[in-house]
Amino acid sequence: MDDPAVTAKQLVDLANKHIEDQQCRIVRQRELLAKYERDDDVARLSGARLVLERMQKQLAQMTAAHVAAEEHLSKLTVDEASVEKVVRDTPM
Repeated sequence: MDDPAVTAKQLVDLANKHIEDQQCRIVRQRELLAKYERDDDVARLSGARLVLERMQKQLAQMTAAHVAAEEHLSKLTVDEASVEKVVRDTPM
């Protein structure tokens, strides 16, 4: 049986990778848009803008999922120093 914290950490790492990849794709798409603008390629320009908009929306969704994954991971992992502080500062 897998440790839920390990699985959660893997999901966080995977989300990081997906975000980085999407950011690179967006950069390339912006470069493509700039080329179409230079070439005055109106037919491709509108489609490329639509694709960029969708990519940015996906990035926002990925970022939100990453935040949720990090929050879940933080609930599954415990910082030993924090536990000691709580035990020390809790009245008996």
